[in-house]
Amino acid sequence: MSVLKAFKISNLEVNPPLILAPLAGFTDSAFRQIVKKFGAGLMYTEMISSMGIFYRDRKTMDITHFKEIERPIVAQIFGNKPDKISYAAAFLEDKGFDAIDINMGCPAPKIIKNGAGGALLKNESLIKEILHKTRREIHIPLTIKIRKGFYKGENRAVEVGHIAENEGVNAITIHGITVREGFKSEAEDWGCIKALKSSLKIPVIGNGGIKTEEDVKNMFDSTGVDGVMIGRAVLGKPWFIKSAVQYTENNIKFTLSLKEKLNIMLEHIDLTVKEKGEYIAVKEMKKVLPFYIKGIKNATYFKRMINKTKSKKDIIDIISKIAEEA
Repeated sequence: MSVLKAFKISNLEVNPPLILAPLAGFTDSAFRQIVKKFGAGLMYTEMISSMGIFYRDRKTMDITHFKEIERPIVAQIFGNKPDKISYAAAFLEDKGFDAIDINMGCPAPKIIKNGAGGALLKNESLIKEILHKTRREIHIPLTIKIRKGFYKGENRAVEVGHIAENEGVNAITIHGITVREGFKSEAEDWGCIKALKSSLKIPVIGNGGIKTEEDVKNMFDSTGVDGVMIGRAVLGKPWFIKSAVQYTENNIKFTLSLKEKLNIMLEHIDLTVKEKGEYIAVKEMKKVLPFYIKGIKNATYFKRMINKTKSKKDIIDIISKIAEEA
């Protein structure tokens, strides 16, 4: 049976070794605050544009907001210009983040088109330059998030891993799939994660293919990684990390009553309104709440109702109706 062990990224302890992934449009400060209450060992921001930081873009700057309760927290940067990435890293260090991560695996077309994210895996010399400049600019831990490779069928993880380790990177997160394969579950290759872990001295965090608590345990058991990063499995289930810890340690999943889940939904909307104002909060909760109600009685009907909401009161009324009809 797996026994979870804390690990360190340089001087930064990750305990438990389960990490909330950066999910654009979802893992904002409000959501991270809720997930933290259920024991996540480390948090990542949504992707932050290095150019947006350089030019002080308002929306980009909003993403850099976090609360003390979220610590330890990592700011994840994307871009393809070494000087802008290193500048953004230093700026975010000054803002108080506990570590900096550089995204080298995002498959989103608009990111790839600009030569950032997963596109960096095609250019090892650029990766080296980015890491070299960034490592010189910051004093806090530096990590990267990569994929198996760029093109289908290639595996450059170990190669990139050695470059990173030699340039002073303190940990690597790897998604065992190529950029071109997107998020095809059948293409997930945990063997490449195991190979990377075996070849490096720095911590390796496994990512991808995590849908259930069983998947978390299997990732640890089959790859030997130091930590597991969890993304979409947490949407609508901010308690998932606590459940995964319990299952991995004791074979017991963490469960909540519908009332408890609805209270978490209410807390989520409250925090989002405080962080972003009611208009933006209601707009954003329309994409978040359907994850919470998935699988409940009359979920399709309630999803339609949520899409029509215009105020916080509308959302609270729907949550009350869900409780009444349960």
